[in-house]
Amino acid sequence: MSQIPTRQQQPRLAYECAVGELFGRAPIYDAIFSCVSPRTLVRTGHSCRAAYAASKDFSHRAYNIHRHLSRFLSEPLNFRSLQARTGTLIAGSNALQFLDRTFYPESDMDLYVHPGHVREVLDYLVEREGYKFKPDSTQPEDYREIVSDEWDGTEIRDESLDLDELLLYYQIKGVESVLSIEKNGPDGLLKIQLIACENSPFDAIINFHSTCVMNFIAFDAAYSLYPVGTFEKRETLSVWRARPLHDLTVEIKYGERGFTWLSTLSAGTSPQKPPFYAFIDRTVGDHYTWKLSLDTRGVTLRSQMNPSSSVFQCDPVIYNGWALERVQHGMGTVYKTIKSSVFRYNYSTTNYKLNFKLWLFAIEQGFLSRTLLENNLLEKESWPWFDAELAGFWETFKHDFLSFIQRDSA
Repeated sequence: MSQIPTRQQQPRLAYECAVGELFGRAPIYDAIFSCVSPRTLVRTGHSCRAAYAASKDFSHRAYNIHRHLSRFLSEPLNFRSLQARTGTLIAGSNALQFLDRTFYPESDMDLYVHPGHVREVLDYLVEREGYKFKPDSTQPEDYREIVSDEWDGTEIRDESLDLDELLLYYQIKGVESVLSIEKNGPDGLLKIQLIACENSPFDAIINFHSTCVMNFIAFDAAYSLYPVGTFEKRETLSVWRARPLHDLTVEIKYGERGFTWLSTLSAGTSPQKPPFYAFIDRTVGDHYTWKLSLDTRGVTLRSQMNPSSSVFQCDPVIYNGWALERVQHGMGTVYKTIKSSVFRYNYSTTNYKLNFKLWLFAIEQGFLSRTLLENNLLEKESWPWFDAELAGFWETFKHDFLSFIQRDSA
């Protein structure tokens, strides 16, 4: 009598199958994941429970921010607390290396600093990390002669550009000065460039030479504004017109790093089309952005700026917007700056309704605060900042959007 065939029991746990064998061994999946792009890593993690666990384990180690920072900084956690207090961003090739899981031996670290925080960041790096100021031919030996520890945020902020001339925004701008510091490390000379920004770190970053370096690291997350072009296509789109056309230094450098340089987009490029998502209004953290959250355990957040101001502990960079548009013979980033002494930090947007509402608020609140100040009813140290309230406006107008930019509907 033959046996009655029975249905073979299916494996209920991932490690009981071949895929489980593959994603259950760190040396194997490390070798696989180290060769794939960030998007492939994420998609693989969605295939099954074992792959998800493996991708999370790999990402935790591959995107270890403290290990990344330790090349330049002996106390990464303390530096990230400094970032949280000041809104300082790490950008340039250093942020690109972190997100791309690669290493450029001769590269330095670029720090982009808000107005009023430059002295604090420089003092920290010199006094706590042992760096020394290396002036250029126009700078004094002591950085304290040119970087004051006194910043008056109550002053009316000059709007040097005509807000109605959006096309001006594609030019290189946003950098007030560059200060270099150096020290000897275990593997040679370490160099940090501190970029003192005129408006904000985002304002300077969005005017970089091309899209592959529009990445930055805040205290709580790393961001890539053009992740598909940068990490999938390995393409970088030029958005910088101020550098002389005969100067090919940047193009050559990033060509050697594996990027194809594009001078512009084809005439038939449609809105929302990857990898550059041109002709649409963007914001930091939108669904075209790659945001990689970082472990913030142990990071000390920004304290209340003064008793007159609401607590504001997020990084200001998340309240910024822009658009990539055709400008003259190429592509450029366009936006309007939100710049008022009623806000501690400066911001940017392409939302007409948001900008108009904040403009009205700034006029009314600024007049009130200045009147109290001039009549000795308010001390400068108690000048109220409304960045937390700006965050509320931002959320309110997120879905009530009217762009400044006039686009051809065709």
